[in-house]
Amino acid sequence: MKRFTLAAILLSAFGLRVWLLGHQELRGDEAFGYFFSLMRFEDIIKQTLTLQEPHPVASYFLQKVWLGWAGHSEFALRFLSAWFGVAAVALVYRLGITLRLGDVRAQAAAALMAVSPYAVWHSQDARMYSMSLALTICSTWLALEWITAAWTAGQLRRRLLGAGYLAISWLALQTHYYALFVIVAQNLFALISTAQLSPLQIVGGGAMAAAPEQRPYLRRILPWLALQIALGLLYLPWLIQAQSILGGYVGNGDSPLFLSMLTRSATAFAVGESLAVPQRWLFIAAAGLLLIMGSTRLIRGNRSSKRAALLLLLYLCTPLLATWVGSLQRPIFNERYLIASTPPFYLLIAASLPKVALPLAKLLSVKSSLFVAWLFIVVGGGMALSLYNHYTNPAFSKTIGWRELSATLERMAAGLPVDDARMVENFPDPTLWYYYTGPVEHLVLPPAPHDADGAKREVAALGQTGRVILVVQPADNWDNSGIAQAALSMRYRLLAETQAGPWPVQIYTLPPQTISPTHQEFQNGVKLTGIAQAPATVVPGGLLTVHLRWDLAGATLNGSEKVFVHLMGPENQLVAQSDRPLLVNSTTEFTSSYGILIPATAPAGPYGLLVGLYDPNLDGAPRVLTSDGADTVEIGVMQAGE
Repeated sequence: MKRFTLAAILLSAFGLRVWLLGHQELRGDEAFGYFFSLMRFEDIIKQTLTLQEPHPVASYFLQKVWLGWAGHSEFALRFLSAWFGVAAVALVYRLGITLRLGDVRAQAAAALMAVSPYAVWHSQDARMYSMSLALTICSTWLALEWITAAWTAGQLRRRLLGAGYLAISWLALQTHYYALFVIVAQNLFALISTAQLSPLQIVGGGAMAAAPEQRPYLRRILPWLALQIALGLLYLPWLIQAQSILGGYVGNGDSPLFLSMLTRSATAFAVGESLAVPQRWLFIAAAGLLLIMGSTRLIRGNRSSKRAALLLLLYLCTPLLATWVGSLQRPIFNERYLIASTPPFYLLIAASLPKVALPLAKLLSVKSSLFVAWLFIVVGGGMALSLYNHYTNPAFSKTIGWRELSATLERMAAGLPVDDARMVENFPDPTLWYYYTGPVEHLVLPPAPHDADGAKREVAALGQTGRVILVVQPADNWDNSGIAQAALSMRYRLLAETQAGPWPVQIYTLPPQTISPTHQEFQNGVKLTGIAQAPATVVPGGLLTVHLRWDLAGATLNGSEKVFVHLMGPENQLVAQSDRPLLVNSTTEFTSSYGILIPATAPAGPYGLLVGLYDPNLDGAPRVLTSDGADTVEIGVMQAGE
């Protein structure tokens, strides 16, 4: 039965982590990690140090190898995190057993980790946090096993455990710098427990027929200290290389007050971040009561329970407080950095349960047990609601709109020569370039934070590129004053703007150097002398650019004349149009550009392009006729679809 229950917990953990794994779009950090992992191993190290990347390289190395086998889809990219998330569930159970919490409590902790919205979120996130979680749990378990083996096992077992501890702890430190806080918690536990307890009590009591000799404290703690020195020496070469990163990283979080830190941490651990704020308090209170009850039960228990309480409280509080204290100096506090504190949180909650499984009737007859059961139901309900929102509610999605944006960019560049279009971002967000895989090159304006001169140089370097498609993103730390638009407007004309997800997409154009000559004259003396269009076909959902060369020499104008360009569909119906004033400058000869956003529902078939003049201030017949009496000029015929 025990194996069946544990298997069910692990299968549930796996199912929750792979269900809709590739459904949500990548967020910026996931896309950054993806492109980072595509580099050669030596370049990953070099760029980590050069770019001051605030995370070590182990997860990028592993992801690089994995993507070479599994491909580059969102599912494949996130599967490693899902796998480590399931491993973390199994390791929490193993840690609970090693702490002598009992099978029921260990399984309850594993079940809480399995369904935790916070843990599931990180298990469906292509970053190092889930990997860090599993490695720090494994490191703590091995540390506990090694301390026990130091008094109960032979030399071979101690050496194997020591080697395993060094390898896993070194990997944890190479995955996330905050793994150090877990190592600190382990050291505090080793120092305190060894100082306060006899060797037999360190093991937990009752495990041996007789206690080993009562050695002095220094002799008892020295092997552990030697193990830590070895770990430090292994990690020192990287630490020396990365010291500027650790000292120079300014953070992308905030600096909360202590009470706010506690509230946010409890919310993340108890029900994740997929609930509306007013809904969270009930579940936080229930989880907090269970945490207090579990801690109290352990502290009041036997020597083994006290030892478990010491480790779990240090394991919970040390990373949490260290992260918060660090944030007081720089804005670095973020819920995702607290991932290492989740295992002791769930183990302490599970400790509120009776150590021995009771029949249901007996359990319900005990008031305290009934209260604990109701609290578990409340916390479980909160987790279930949060998971439901995580999977189904777009308001709690990581990001929304990248796929739509990519499709929009595809349409806006469709039919154009590759060299005649450029994609532009006003912020270097790698997520777009994960989703947009078309051939059109892209650049960032400005090329560096707030670099207006650099933006002007980049625009000048575009030469005669005819269409620039700008994705406008909020970017206070990069372009907070419209530098990209200002630089483009010096050479290009803003032709059209559309919305793709949350982002405005602006299309700028430059008239071509060569334009097909024509001769059409209107009765007011205005002459149409040249025509060009791009692309040559109608792209549903795309943009048709029409360039018209005008000659106003000798024309009689009121100053209110307008130009209309109509796109007529297969059944001669008006599909889309552009209307603009005729007089755009003071010269008599000039080229005007007109943009027609084509509906995505435009049917296949032949299309006609008509141009004409009208004066809205004229009564009766505002259209200006051509010299031969027509009210429009057909300037092109094109095709849409097959």
